[in-house]
Amino acid sequence: METQVKAALAISDYQQVSKLLKQWQHSDDAENPLLRFYAAQLQEQTNRLAAAEKNYCLLLQQCTNRKIISQARAGIERIRQQQKEQQQAALAEARAIKGADEGAILAIAAPTTQNRDNAIHHFAEVFNLDVYTARMKVPNDGFRIYRVGQWGELSYFKEQLTAEKVPAFCVKVNSIQTLQTFQILYFETLSPQPTIICRNAERQLGKISFDWTEVTQQVRGQLPIFEQVIDLGARGRTVHKEKVQDYAQVVDLHLPGREIVVRLCDRLYQYQKGVSLGAVNEINSRIRWNHLLANINQATSGLQSNDFARFGKGALEFINLLPAIAPSLDIDRRAPSDWDLAFHLYSSLCYYKSPELS
Repeated sequence: METQVKAALAISDYQQVSKLLKQWQHSDDAENPLLRFYAAQLQEQTNRLAAAEKNYCLLLQQCTNRKIISQARAGIERIRQQQKEQQQAALAEARAIKGADEGAILAIAAPTTQNRDNAIHHFAEVFNLDVYTARMKVPNDGFRIYRVGQWGELSYFKEQLTAEKVPAFCVKVNSIQTLQTFQILYFETLSPQPTIICRNAERQLGKISFDWTEVTQQVRGQLPIFEQVIDLGARGRTVHKEKVQDYAQVVDLHLPGREIVVRLCDRLYQYQKGVSLGAVNEINSRIRWNHLLANINQATSGLQSNDFARFGKGALEFINLLPAIAPSLDIDRRAPSDWDLAFHLYSSLCYYKSPELS
């Protein structure tokens, strides 16, 4: 049987090879490791590289014949070299498309529990990582930024990942920069139709009325407020440190039908104006803020994204690699904070990602 298979492979008669291998598989010699070896050869020659590599790897684990092991290793090397060449050719093609040099962000979302192991292994293959490192990069919940670069290259990687059900998405930086975000100063009315008094990126005042049904998603986050404090250092000496003393609460409402985001912040909301929040004599802004959120929750039924705390820590590492993006937040701080931009990125990526990745 081996002689016939070798002869058919030599003349590229793959239909005959497949027929012979099926006969071999049902013969008394089905446990012969050469059967798997020639199956891998057939897969390699017909460009089923992933299946061929899997069979070669199984031979390394299960076979003791030195000649077969040596041939299997050579097969793995050929396949990996061919995969590398194919990837380089595909990347070159992706980099040549119109707009390929535009800045973009590639984000990875958490795979399903059932598909997590497969997703991690494929992620490792795409980015040439070991499985342990890949496991650290693929999130357990929500999503995270994995790479900042050019649109052509990152969109290629996104296609490679999603082809094997690794949840990923790619967004152009320009899309984030041009997404209109309005800072809500106060609600003039909450029901039946909300009307907001707001400010745009140029700090111009305006009024927007919309229906609650237009809100497809709420995005929430807590942004740390840093203050200089005095602490005791070594040998009892006083030192000045920057510590988190409080958090600003931010809520974005996405209105994709209008291609806008309206943003609430507890430190910027003008509680003394507009619709009454809570008791008339209530002066506690926290109680008023919670009352406002309760009204919004009752009126909306879309997605709620509140995984910013986990996302933000990783996003801070990429901010210096991005072009200038206005955070669209005017929180009064002693010094600018990258946390404001991190939230803006989080909300913008939530806006553009597919709902099935939520």
